[in-house]
Amino acid sequence: MAALAPVAKKLEDAGHEVVFLALTTAKQYLEKRGMQSIGFKDLLFLADENVLELGRKLAAEIQANNAVSLEETIAYLGISFSDLIAEKGEEEAEKLYAKQQRQAFLPVRTMKKILEYYKPDVVVATNSPRSERAAIMVAGELAIPALCVVDLFAIQERKWIGVCGFADRICVLNQSVKEMFLDCGRGEDEVIVTGNPAFDILLSDSAGIDGQKLREGRGWNDGRINILFASQPEPERHPFNDKIGNVHLPDDIEDVLRSFVGSNDGFRLIVRYHPSQNCVFKEGKNVELSTQQEAISAVLHAVDLVITITSTVAVEAFIIGKPVITVDKSIFSDDVDYVAMGIAVGVKNWQELTDAILEQSKLLNNFSLSKHDKNKDTGCAGDKMVEVIEALVGG
Repeated sequence: MAALAPVAKKLEDAGHEVVFLALTTAKQYLEKRGMQSIGFKDLLFLADENVLELGRKLAAEIQANNAVSLEETIAYLGISFSDLIAEKGEEEAEKLYAKQQRQAFLPVRTMKKILEYYKPDVVVATNSPRSERAAIMVAGELAIPALCVVDLFAIQERKWIGVCGFADRICVLNQSVKEMFLDCGRGEDEVIVTGNPAFDILLSDSAGIDGQKLREGRGWNDGRINILFASQPEPERHPFNDKIGNVHLPDDIEDVLRSFVGSNDGFRLIVRYHPSQNCVFKEGKNVELSTQQEAISAVLHAVDLVITITSTVAVEAFIIGKPVITVDKSIFSDDVDYVAMGIAVGVKNWQELTDAILEQSKLLNNFSLSKHDKNKDTGCAGDKMVEVIEALVGG
């Protein structure tokens, strides 16, 4: 969403009509920014009669998420599972869902109904593996030009994005990601280095000013080293292989960090939960909460050190010159190897984590934004993507 929303806004400002299909937590993201969208609950007129019954049954089996309305959850699950049944048969669909949960969904049938109804001139989607992948697949089938926005490195997603014919154009983060797709057999003119629009705001003067105001307003300029833990959910199973995840990993990391700052008064822990996490923040010594109402760009400028698992917050922190520590105990750690990319210091156990915090804190005075001044020359990714989209439509 952070990659697509700025592009949609620029397209609207340029006079284009944008229909934003925002599923699950995406709708709330757009609403906070004053942008309109539709969800699956708005498209029930295109769906089978039994989708609500299917959706209610599946929704009753999962934990409620305050960031997603019950109506959207029911519609999303019902429509997606109905498509799975249509493709695989009821018995096989139930087996797949029991094993893979939402990872089993690829709602091609519904996406075809949606595109046939709206008849768009172009389809724009990210590298997400379910609804967005389905949208681009259907666009190809219906001869609608399509753009795939690859937000980061697409280590797993290259299995389908790298196949010739999937999307007319692919917008990527940097030259190394482009080379990866060229090695897959994609054409030179199909893969365009634009950067990620989600990162455009980071190097703006306003983000730095907002960060300074936030630091002062929250009292984070009292001499303590401010550690941001950008939490994220760890699923039970990897969507693309047989790796089993430790769903308690985010809680375990937070517990270790709480213990560390509780016994080290020179540090403060700022916890920021992912929108899809249903966490109840608990008060603690030297521990504070950063809510989704605080712009992540401002928060990153306001803190001194960032810790995460595989969140894109690591890349954002690196871009503005903040030291990053990743806890490489996730089923996704091999897919998103920030250490190999030179973005982070990686740790694999709790002693290494506390040691790394102490070591990185000694280097803070030497770690400045000037080390990453080159990022200021990357230009506006959003504008570049608009050019690609308009060229597709015009072509």
